Amino acid sequence: MKVTITTTTIHVPHLIEDYIKDVIRFGRQDYVDFVITGDRKTPAEAKEYCAALEAKYKIPVLFMDVEDQNAYLDRFPLLKGYLPWNCIQRRQVAILKAYEQGADIIVLIDDDNYIACEDYVGKHLSLGSRVEMETVSSPTGWYNVCDDLEERQGRKFYPRGYSWADRIEEVTDVRREVKSVRAVVNAGFWLGDPDIDAVTRLAAPIDVVAYRRKDNYALAPGTYAPFNSQNTAIHRDMVPAYFLVPDIGRFDDIWSSYIVERIAWRMGDAVSYGEPLVRQNRNDHDLWVDAWAEEMGTKMTTDFCRWLRGIELTKDSYLACGEELMDKLKALVDTLPNAALPARNRAYVNQVIDGHRVWFETMKTLAR
Repeated sequence: MKVTITTTTIHVPHLIEDYIKDVIRFGRQDYVDFVITGDRKTPAEAKEYCAALEAKYKIPVLFMDVEDQNAYLDRFPLLKGYLPWNCIQRRQVAILKAYEQGADIIVLIDDDNYIACEDYVGKHLSLGSRVEMETVSSPTGWYNVCDDLEERQGRKFYPRGYSWADRIEEVTDVRREVKSVRAVVNAGFWLGDPDIDAVTRLAAPIDVVAYRRKDNYALAPGTYAPFNSQNTAIHRDMVPAYFLVPDIGRFDDIWSSYIVERIAWRMGDAVSYGEPLVRQNRNDHDLWVDAWAEEMGTKMTTDFCRWLRGIELTKDSYLACGEELMDKLKALVDTLPNAALPARNRAYVNQVIDGHRVWFETMKTLAR
């Protein structure tokens, strides 16, 4: 079992040292490494800092600056020409590098995710193995995972990307069963400032003080909840279907999560939620800019997930199912009249499809 912790940053990633100390404390250092991608705004000291951490703790801490990434992506010209600079999607390069280096589990963290538990890596290690776990399903096909978090003032809130249309009907008839589950994603939660939409932040800031449950749980097939790209571990089996599409605002990770979940239902796999916990000391954001960046995804998620549910998948791998899903989604949206799918909305969906196709070709290039 090899675990690679990844992030992208425009800062010197000082928080990485706490993750390293936790890895060593719990004896995980023989199979854990780090891959960090910078950007054009990242100071040169970031690479020097990572090299110093590696020398101090004897754990590989690879920092890929602009030149490193350009050289690495020469083998993947389609992806190199598609991924822009100065964007959070530079983490996709770290995912690709970790995957190529043989990581079984790739952990995605943001550079404002501060470790808030013990044995952080250990809490992700069940990925890819079949374990007994409580599964959750609901008659609406949606489950609000944030109901399992305690908010300081008792406020109800939802994760970023949860269908707004499905927030209206309160889910009460939740079914819980313990089953043998193979999770290919483990979405850890956040203390402090959670990953919620900008409109909620503007209306009523949320402060998470605890995770209510003792154990992790999984969503049953047919039940949706989003997962993001922070404090989230992904198993290598699903990486060929997981792409964070640039230029679609703050729904790159959200729509990718729904795509992966749809394929996981076909593959007999699941997404789990719970620990490990991080504290998000959120970087400065203009919430009005965030709200604008969430507009299209917010408007279209209900329809998008309905389309995904209605597509039959017949293939037997994440890559093949991903290609099948995008082909059938493309055929579906091409039949919709402009009254049902205006040009701007159509372009948004096509951007998602095109981005995933770039990733599929990258995965096939890697396999050659």
